[in-house]
Amino acid sequence: MLSSIRKMIKNLLFLIKIRPAASICCTVADPKGIIMFKRIISITLLVALTAGLILGCKKEEINIPAPDQTGHTPTTGVSELIPTGIGNITPDPTLVPAEDPLSTQPTEEPVTEALTATPEPTPTPEPTPVPRFYNGSFDIPETLSDPVERLEYIRTQLINNADHYNSLSDDNEQTWCFKRMKDHTVSGSYETFRITDYDSFYAATGVSDSDKVIYLTFDCGYPSDLTVKILDTLAKHNAKANFFVTKMYLEKCGDYARRMKEEGHAVCNHTVHHQDLRGKSVEKIAAEIIDAAEYFYEITGYEFDPYFRTPTGAYTKRLLSIIKDAGYKTVFWSIAYGDYDNNNQPAPGYVLDHFTTYHHNGAIALMHNDSTSNANELDAVLTMLENEGYRFGLLNEL
Repeated sequence: MLSSIRKMIKNLLFLIKIRPAASICCTVADPKGIIMFKRIISITLLVALTAGLILGCKKEEINIPAPDQTGHTPTTGVSELIPTGIGNITPDPTLVPAEDPLSTQPTEEPVTEALTATPEPTPTPEPTPVPRFYNGSFDIPETLSDPVERLEYIRTQLINNADHYNSLSDDNEQTWCFKRMKDHTVSGSYETFRITDYDSFYAATGVSDSDKVIYLTFDCGYPSDLTVKILDTLAKHNAKANFFVTKMYLEKCGDYARRMKEEGHAVCNHTVHHQDLRGKSVEKIAAEIIDAAEYFYEITGYEFDPYFRTPTGAYTKRLLSIIKDAGYKTVFWSIAYGDYDNNNQPAPGYVLDHFTTYHHNGAIALMHNDSTSNANELDAVLTMLENEGYRFGLLNEL
């Protein structure tokens, strides 16, 4: 800084053409010399004043750090800012070093959100592939998803439990009998033991007067084209029915059975050969039940609805136990008449008169598909029952 000032003075002296100091002293008496000498003094003072102001400004710009906790004043970098020759500079105690805005801001701890482990959703287990209608007492393995495999498993279990079934009573010479009621109350029964203990029934109980219902059931033991007329009449009335079919029937009338399912009717098991099953071996009974079910699935792609009707209405504790464990409920009836003999059919008007006399709420009506009387009078029967306020239900309501 001082070298710069000296250079400025020399330049000023050169500009005003001043002689060296020795010449000035020799001409001090000269008035012109006196004037020149005053000019030199004025210029010198002006330069000195300017230099002082500059140095003062520089002094204020110098930040001298405050002593640390040990009393030591850091000097790193400060001595390089103080001009040489100026002398010792005492820091002004009123001057506070400029604060670095970044260093004075409070240090914020990084916010670390507590990472709560989110439990992975529990996968929804796939439905256990058990038979759609199975209600028996056997545990079906989950791996048996094919209906035929399930049926074969049930067959094996029935046979393996033969000792248990053979320990049950098989003595009952009586087939299903019931007592007709003309006052339109529920028909009575002559059951020799409580059939409801074996998932069996003959009428709906607990029905409401505000919902009058009759369950129409047709036994299809033997093939008959009269089935077509019966199905057409049901469709005309938008009435649903429950058909019990044998394998013998299915072998000739498989298309009719498919139509039954497609039109919303229930199709149920009625054995293979339509034989009385009392006294038969467990293996034979199992074959009559399982073989019919497998054949129905084979030709239609449907499984039987879970209802069974024994040929001739035969029943024993042993037989009903086997049917139950095979996955079926045994269905008897509370309305029936002699329509099963093709060579001795009821007289015209008899079927309608019988329903008119004995209908009751919750009735299960037994009819045969190969009866000309039924085929001819079904339309009149349905019309009469509709006029009485009835609807026609499926057994799965029970």
